[in-house]
Amino acid sequence: MKKYVLFGTICAGLCFGSIRFFRTKRPDRYFQWYKTLYQWVLIRQEQIQIADYFRGKGYKRVAVYGMGELGRLFLRELRDKDIEIPYVIDQNARSISVPGIKTIELKDVKQDVDVIVVSVVDKFETIKADIERNVDVPVISLDDVLFSL
Repeated sequence: MKKYVLFGTICAGLCFGSIRFFRTKRPDRYFQWYKTLYQWVLIRQEQIQIADYFRGKGYKRVAVYGMGELGRLFLRELRDKDIEIPYVIDQNARSISVPGIKTIELKDVKQDVDVIVVSVVDKFETIKADIERNVDVPVISLDDVLFSL
Protein backbone atom coordinates (compact mmCIF):
# COMPACT_ATOMS: atom_id res chain seq x y z
CA MET A 1 0.00 0.00 0.00
CA LYS A 2 2.81 2.42 0.88
CA LYS A 3 4.42 1.76 -2.50
CA TYR A 4 1.25 2.85 -4.31
CA VAL A 5 0.94 6.02 -2.25
CA LEU A 6 4.59 6.88 -2.90
CA PHE A 7 4.24 6.09 -6.60
CA GLY A 8 1.05 8.16 -6.83
CA THR A 9 2.69 11.08 -5.06
CA ILE A 10 5.68 11.00 -7.42
CA CYS A 11 3.42 10.82 -10.50
CA ALA A 12 1.26 13.69 -9.25
CA GLY A 13 4.35 15.79 -8.56
CA LEU A 14 5.71 15.15 -12.04
CA CYS A 15 2.37 15.95 -13.66
CA PHE A 16 1.88 19.20 -11.76
CA GLY A 17 5.51 20.17 -12.32
CA SER A 18 5.18 19.55 -16.06
CA ILE A 19 1.96 21.55 -16.29
CA ARG A 20 3.56 24.45 -14.43
CA PHE A 21 6.66 24.28 -16.67
CA PHE A 22 4.68 24.35 -19.90
CA ARG A 23 2.36 27.09 -18.65
CA THR A 24 5.19 29.32 -17.53
CA LYS A 25 8.09 28.56 -19.89
CA ARG A 26 6.77 27.29 -23.21
CA PRO A 27 4.12 29.87 -24.20
CA ASP A 28 6.76 32.51 -24.96
CA ARG A 29 8.56 30.12 -27.27
CA TYR A 30 5.44 29.13 -29.14
CA PHE A 31 4.23 32.71 -29.40
CA GLN A 32 7.61 33.65 -30.90
CA TRP A 33 7.30 30.78 -33.38
CA TYR A 34 3.77 31.93 -34.22
CA LYS A 35 4.97 35.48 -35.01
CA THR A 36 7.85 34.14 -37.09
CA LEU A 37 5.70 31.73 -39.09
CA TYR A 38 2.96 34.33 -39.58
CA GLN A 39 5.50 36.73 -41.08
CA TRP A 40 6.86 33.92 -43.23
CA VAL A 41 3.40 33.17 -44.62
CA LEU A 42 2.85 36.87 -45.39
CA ILE A 43 6.13 36.95 -47.31
CA ARG A 44 5.19 33.82 -49.25
CA GLN A 45 1.77 35.24 -50.10
CA GLU A 46 3.48 38.34 -51.51
CA GLN A 47 5.73 35.97 -53.50
CA ILE A 48 8.86 37.51 -52.00
CA GLN A 49 11.93 35.27 -52.03
CA ILE A 50 13.89 35.01 -48.79
CA ALA A 51 17.02 34.60 -50.90
CA ASP A 52 16.49 38.22 -52.03
CA TYR A 53 17.50 39.36 -48.54
CA PHE A 54 20.89 37.67 -48.86
CA ARG A 55 21.41 38.84 -52.44
CA GLY A 56 20.65 42.42 -51.36
CA LYS A 57 23.24 42.24 -48.58
CA GLY A 58 25.84 40.57 -50.81
CA TYR A 59 25.79 37.35 -48.77
CA LYS A 60 26.60 34.34 -50.94
CA ARG A 61 27.65 31.78 -48.30
CA VAL A 62 25.21 31.34 -45.43
CA ALA A 63 25.49 29.00 -42.44
CA VAL A 64 22.37 28.10 -40.48
CA TYR A 65 22.41 27.57 -36.72
CA GLY A 66 19.68 25.27 -35.40
CA MET A 67 18.15 22.31 -37.17
CA GLY A 68 14.84 22.28 -35.36
CA GLU A 69 11.58 22.86 -37.19
CA LEU A 70 12.30 26.47 -38.19
CA GLY A 71 15.87 25.68 -39.23
CA ARG A 72 14.78 22.85 -41.50
CA LEU A 73 12.07 25.00 -43.08
CA PHE A 74 14.56 27.79 -43.62
CA LEU A 75 17.03 25.39 -45.20
CA ARG A 76 14.36 24.14 -47.59
CA GLU A 77 13.54 27.73 -48.49
CA LEU A 78 17.13 28.44 -49.53
CA ARG A 79 17.73 25.14 -51.33
CA ASP A 80 18.07 25.40 -55.11
CA LYS A 81 18.73 29.12 -54.90
CA ASP A 82 22.01 30.85 -55.69
CA ILE A 83 22.82 31.01 -51.96
CA GLU A 84 25.42 28.45 -50.89
CA ILE A 85 24.99 26.70 -47.52
CA PRO A 86 28.35 25.08 -46.79
CA TYR A 87 27.26 23.74 -43.40
CA VAL A 88 24.65 23.88 -40.67
CA ILE A 89 25.45 24.25 -36.99
CA ASP A 90 23.68 22.46 -34.18
CA GLN A 91 24.56 21.44 -30.65
CA ASN A 92 23.37 17.91 -31.54
CA ALA A 93 25.36 17.77 -34.79
CA ARG A 94 26.36 14.14 -34.29
CA SER A 95 22.76 12.98 -34.32
CA ILE A 96 21.52 15.25 -37.12
CA SER A 97 21.85 14.54 -40.79
CA VAL A 98 21.03 16.98 -43.56
CA PRO A 99 21.33 15.49 -47.05
CA GLY A 100 24.08 17.18 -49.03
CA ILE A 101 25.15 19.57 -46.26
CA LYS A 102 27.74 19.08 -43.56
CA THR A 103 26.48 19.36 -39.98
CA ILE A 104 28.93 20.71 -37.42
CA GLU A 105 29.07 21.82 -33.80
CA LEU A 106 29.70 25.43 -32.78
CA LYS A 107 33.34 24.71 -31.85
CA ASP A 108 34.00 23.70 -35.49
CA VAL A 109 32.66 26.88 -37.12
CA LYS A 110 35.09 28.62 -39.45
CA GLN A 111 35.31 32.12 -40.85
CA ASP A 112 34.43 30.86 -44.34
CA VAL A 113 30.82 32.11 -44.49
CA ASP A 114 29.39 35.59 -45.04
CA VAL A 115 26.74 35.33 -42.32
CA ILE A 116 25.29 32.90 -39.78
CA VAL A 117 21.50 32.82 -39.47
CA VAL A 118 20.16 31.62 -36.12
CA SER A 119 16.84 29.82 -36.53
CA VAL A 120 16.33 29.39 -32.77
CA VAL A 121 14.44 32.68 -32.54
CA ASP A 122 13.52 32.45 -28.86
CA LYS A 123 17.15 32.07 -27.73
CA PHE A 124 18.81 34.30 -30.29
CA GLU A 125 20.74 36.63 -27.97
CA THR A 126 22.33 33.78 -26.00
CA ILE A 127 23.28 31.85 -29.13
CA LYS A 128 24.60 34.97 -30.85
CA ALA A 129 26.92 35.64 -27.90
CA ASP A 130 28.19 32.04 -28.03
CA ILE A 131 28.88 32.26 -31.76
CA GLU A 132 30.61 35.64 -31.48
CA ARG A 133 32.99 34.18 -28.89
CA ASN A 134 34.13 31.64 -31.51
CA VAL A 135 34.18 33.51 -34.83
CA ASP A 136 34.11 37.01 -36.27
CA VAL A 137 31.23 36.57 -38.69
CA PRO A 138 27.95 38.56 -38.72
CA VAL A 139 25.21 36.73 -36.80
CA ILE A 140 21.54 37.46 -37.50
CA SER A 141 18.25 35.97 -36.43
CA LEU A 142 15.80 34.33 -38.80
CA ASP A 143 13.41 37.04 -37.60
CA ASP A 144 15.89 39.72 -38.78
CA VAL A 145 15.59 38.27 -42.25
CA LEU A 146 11.84 37.75 -42.31
CA PHE A 147 10.82 41.06 -40.75
CA SER A 148 13.06 43.10 -43.04
CA LEU A 149 11.51 41.82 -46.27
